[in-house]
Amino acid sequence: MPEGTNTKALYTVIESSTTTYFHSYNSGGLSFPFHIYDKAQSIAEIIRNSGFQDTVWAKDVLPLMSTDNKFYPENKNEYLMTPLPVDLAREHFENFRKGLDFGYSITLDYDRKTVGIEINRNLVHTNVQDIHISVNDPKVIKLLSMDCADAADRECEFRNAFAEPPKPAKNYIMSVKLEYNGKHFISGLPMDEDGIDTAKVNLGVNDLDYCNISVDINNRYLNSIAEISEQNFTELNSIADWAESADEDELKKFAAAVQAYKPRTVFGISNIIDNLGDIELVEVYSTEEYGHEALYGCNSRDELTQSFESQVEDYIDFDRYGRDLMDEDGAIETDYGYIYSEDGFELDETPSMQML
Repeated sequence: MPEGTNTKALYTVIESSTTTYFHSYNSGGLSFPFHIYDKAQSIAEIIRNSGFQDTVWAKDVLPLMSTDNKFYPENKNEYLMTPLPVDLAREHFENFRKGLDFGYSITLDYDRKTVGIEINRNLVHTNVQDIHISVNDPKVIKLLSMDCADAADRECEFRNAFAEPPKPAKNYIMSVKLEYNGKHFISGLPMDEDGIDTAKVNLGVNDLDYCNISVDINNRYLNSIAEISEQNFTELNSIADWAESADEDELKKFAAAVQAYKPRTVFGISNIIDNLGDIELVEVYSTEEYGHEALYGCNSRDELTQSFESQVEDYIDFDRYGRDLMDEDGAIETDYGYIYSEDGFELDETPSMQML
């Protein structure tokens, strides 16, 4: 494995709908699990085709494989794998999740024809991302078929092919860290369909809405989204897509509406965006200013039209007038001014139909 060749590895082998566990003291390079996958399957097929034993599986072959000229020639005739009982495997995986003991968790899935590699970053320092990929992926086939004079050349190519993508630049509206079954993926939002497909492959999940999500916001008007307890990838991606094209007035009104209506879920955030056209923001900061704004609109007191002489204002109680209007409008005070809805907007935090 990259930058940790002798680190121990846990192996999960899925075959014919059954799961078995092994551990290895020789984790090898990034290409090593793919070679193991192929070698064990080939040996099992040879035995089955020979007629000596027609029910042999790769999982039966793995504990019999030993080092040779291809696998650690400097340590010949040592077994590559040691079987693990389920209870002990569970204990080892628990330690792995805590960042202890084993450097890698490797999954050989013969049912789905995939290899997964998770890296314990407390023990292995590398820029290689966790991998969950088909053994028939053109990238893997190309790398395994490379005619390298030195095995190190192939490992270098593997590291480059599976290097962790750079963290998103700060010009993204927001960035997310998606986590699923111990794997993680970092990306900026909004994410296009290609990006979504890439994330699914890397995480080994069919729907990114199943992931645990942490959010980093890069726009001050959206900061409240990071404080929402119930997140959802599809909704966050749609919100980021809207925010990317929204102007500052829309974003300011959104921030005020979120502060006023206090959504607890990302679905409530989306509901506010969907109804933003029915919500008004009056950018004043007192009941007196609210009353004045109702009479004069966008004109400030220094720009009164000649229709109203300034002396008349002495006879108008703008504070009382503003309070009465605010009660009538149902206006709510926020850091950005007063929010109200003529149609009586009520927050709805029901998940969208695609989530039900």
